[in-house]
Amino acid sequence: MMRLGWLIALIVAGLWPDDSARAQDWRSQTDCTAVERAAEGGDTSFYVDLAICHIRGEGREPDVAKGLVWLRKAVALGETDAMVELGNLYLFGAEGLAIDASGAVKLYARAARLGDPNAMFNMAVMHRGGYGLPENPRLARAWYLRSGEAGSAAGAFGAGVALMEGYGGRSDARRGVLWLRRAIEMGSAEAMNELGRLHAEGMGVASDSDKALYFYRAAARNELPDAMYRLGAAHYNGQLTDRNYVVAMRWFQLAADRGDYDAWFALGVMCETGRGVKSDRELALQMYRRAADSDQPAVREKAQRAIDRLLGLAEDDEDPVG
Repeated sequence: MMRLGWLIALIVAGLWPDDSARAQDWRSQTDCTAVERAAEGGDTSFYVDLAICHIRGEGREPDVAKGLVWLRKAVALGETDAMVELGNLYLFGAEGLAIDASGAVKLYARAARLGDPNAMFNMAVMHRGGYGLPENPRLARAWYLRSGEAGSAAGAFGAGVALMEGYGGRSDARRGVLWLRRAIEMGSAEAMNELGRLHAEGMGVASDSDKALYFYRAAARNELPDAMYRLGAAHYNGQLTDRNYVVAMRWFQLAADRGDYDAWFALGVMCETGRGVKSDRELALQMYRRAADSDQPAVREKAQRAIDRLLGLAEDDEDPVG
């Protein structure tokens, strides 16, 4: 099974689009003053960039109200990036802007009709349910496919997982794997990680330890914490490769440093049991307490059990890493 819900990762990645050419260009643009001069001089191609400067406070104090003015000007001109950004603000709320999920969907739908892959992906996420909207698996799957076809790596990944799991239609492992490979070609670390998992478990593809490790490492090179955790678990448990606690700890630390709470728990187990490092109960407690900050109930619960055990408040109940 996947260790974390893939939908959660997609929401985080997709609702603030970061794979568009505009987003990449904007990240390289450090002079918001120059952007402002260009936009106020009538260059409409800088309207969204200036809105982002104001909203995110790049080189200045954040000013959501000014950002909204420029976003709405860009929306009026048919800029799909502006529709997606404004939809995001409606969805999550901002100063002076009430949360409005239906308003966000209208903006995403408008941008999607104009061919924006990020908007198509957001439509898929919205149809997964939540935000006060009903779940519609068939439409979610259709939008994942459309966004993937339009060039969204996150959409291609979502399409692959939906097909593999039979979400929104019949399961089709062959097509699912093809979509995962397509997402990998677009640079999706999540798809690399998932294909690694499939090879590790022999699901939809041949069981192959070398390929599983290859794809996990590829995802880890692309800074995916879950892939780093899986490499740590592989070395810790002696699955897919030889058991090596020192290497396992190195991967767990890399994952933990990037916010993976399961990895903090694994480090706690290793510090407590003296695997890969000298046994240190105080250090183990620190690791478990970091894991207990997770927003995942299962991780919080097992971390708290470990903390209680070390404090003498509960019976021994060691949880394995896996």
